[in-house]
Amino acid sequence: MGKISRFKRALACAVSAATLFSCASVNVANYSAVVAADGQNYAEALAMSLYFFDSNQCGTEVDDNPLTWRGNCHIYDAEASLDNANGLSSSSKSFIKNANGGSDKVDVSGGYHDAGDHIKFSKTMGFAGASLAWSYFTYPDSYKKAGCEDHLFDILKENADYMMKTTYLDGNDVVAFCYIVGDEGSDHGVWSAPETQTMTRNTYWADSSHPDGCSAGLMAASLASTSLALKNVAPEYAAECLKYAKALEAFAKKYPTPASDGYGSMYQNSNSASDEIAFGEVWCALAENNGSLPSSYTATYKWNGESYNGEWDGWLYTWDKAWSGYAALLTEVGYETSTYMGALKKAYDGRGGLSTSRYCADGWGASRYNCALQNSALHLAKANNDQSYAEAAKYQMDFILGNNPSGKSFLLGYGTQWPTKIHHRAANVGSGSADDNSDATYTLYGALIGGPNSNGEYEDKKNSYSCTEPALDYNGCFALACAGLVDYYGGDASDLDSIVKNAEEIKSDYEFGKWYKGDQPVVTTTVTTEPTETTTTTVVTTVTTTEPTEETTASEISTTPETTETTSENPVQPTKYGDIDCDDIITATDIVLLNKYILSNTEYDLKPVAKANADCNIDGVIDLKDSNMLIGVVIGTFSESDLGKAVN
Repeated sequence: MGKISRFKRALACAVSAATLFSCASVNVANYSAVVAADGQNYAEALAMSLYFFDSNQCGTEVDDNPLTWRGNCHIYDAEASLDNANGLSSSSKSFIKNANGGSDKVDVSGGYHDAGDHIKFSKTMGFAGASLAWSYFTYPDSYKKAGCEDHLFDILKENADYMMKTTYLDGNDVVAFCYIVGDEGSDHGVWSAPETQTMTRNTYWADSSHPDGCSAGLMAASLASTSLALKNVAPEYAAECLKYAKALEAFAKKYPTPASDGYGSMYQNSNSASDEIAFGEVWCALAENNGSLPSSYTATYKWNGESYNGEWDGWLYTWDKAWSGYAALLTEVGYETSTYMGALKKAYDGRGGLSTSRYCADGWGASRYNCALQNSALHLAKANNDQSYAEAAKYQMDFILGNNPSGKSFLLGYGTQWPTKIHHRAANVGSGSADDNSDATYTLYGALIGGPNSNGEYEDKKNSYSCTEPALDYNGCFALACAGLVDYYGGDASDLDSIVKNAEEIKSDYEFGKWYKGDQPVVTTTVTTEPTETTTTTVVTTVTTTEPTEETTASEISTTPETTETTSENPVQPTKYGDIDCDDIITATDIVLLNKYILSNTEYDLKPVAKANADCNIDGVIDLKDSNMLIGVVIGTFSESDLGKAVN
């Protein structure tokens, strides 16, 4: 993401209410009318959208993820320097060090990269997690129709795992939590896949001496709503999520000051954290009472017709403005319905509302704001029993999904056409920079990109961040709107299986929900070779770990990692240079496997024949020179005939 991109967003959030009350609908000649098209399949779009989170996963467990082209990355985040942690008091450092057995290292691995970059913000993870869990809380049947409940649960758990791991409690009290991993300058100075990055990453922390009420409020909302989503499939885990949510809620109320350190020009907090705290408070109350508010509940932040305890700026539900989400949620659960429906409608009308004749493109990353307005419209449709709100949301979503003059869907991988020049470092292997404007190496399935701006312009360039970049908060807003439309208009995700099977980037046999389903019968094959006969026996065994079973043959699992040197006393001959997975074709999967091995040949070993194939420039060493040659073949700058030739 560009250095000024989110700064513009922050500025937009800070301007006066008088300038905010307009939804700049796209009304130029190119976008004034929508091309007629068949209805969209919202269930398929919802299921597809979840894959974006897999593309942005970070840490030491990315290997076990539905995407073929992503691998473990930023593994050094697991040993971040506590001595260099920003924002911590000496007492907080001492507490964390003692909690970690005296180690000067702290584990901040995992979670999700924010956008087309690789910084991790607990604020946007909190917002996205809360939005996803909220969409399930309101529309659980939509996820059942889409067949993607387990995929959602996996994402929520990864998100919650990270937030709880990076939050330190003393009993039920928060001592400190990490709210940023990475830096704007160092991150944006590098255009490369996260799997290959080795730079040191700074960490930014909040404690009582240096609080961040904004992040704490959204983290509380995310963990509390996640506890509700997971309570039936993993009750003990859900209880742990709620414990941390309540602790973070209490911390935010006690120390509400927003933080500024580490944000740079991105995601700068507003002057108040009241809206994030209010949002977290409601979710904690709902989670504690099994999804409904107790009869004794009284909102701390009350709407008086003009403001919440003197605060309100009319902005949409976004990463730094939660009032509209707060009003929609209270309306949904029946708390002083007429009052908070009035607050929601005032915000919706103040932004210009939505229509069935013009696409509303308002602000930086317009599609995200459009989806936020769709969420408001769908809540107003139910509260007012007025179908016109739902029809307006449907029109807007149909535009996003391809019912527009370009015929392209701004949800990548959905429909028949979508933009291909995407601002996303991980998906652009070997492109060098955002300025080369080549097509992305991989289809970023499920990513919602910004789309056309308020002038009706879509700039098809990777460095046009507002149009071509995705982000966690974009997809969070999308899920809220899309799940609501599945609820209103139905959908069927049965065609998704064929899409997944034909998508090189997705593992078609990936099993979601393994973490809560427990032991599963696994079929393994034992091959015994005798001088005169070979017998194959199928054995059903139950495994509880990821370690190889006794029945697995030595040819399938290498227990002794090799070095990066390819020479040996009896060298194995290559079968096809560059064919790392030994399937006789060169694909992006081979790049991923090779880069994993280069990153850590101890953790990610290769079979002897794969190592022989990996020495693409035949210099006797497997390193980035080989990776660059392989990347060149995949993206077309080298031919396969170049592999196996000496190249400096």
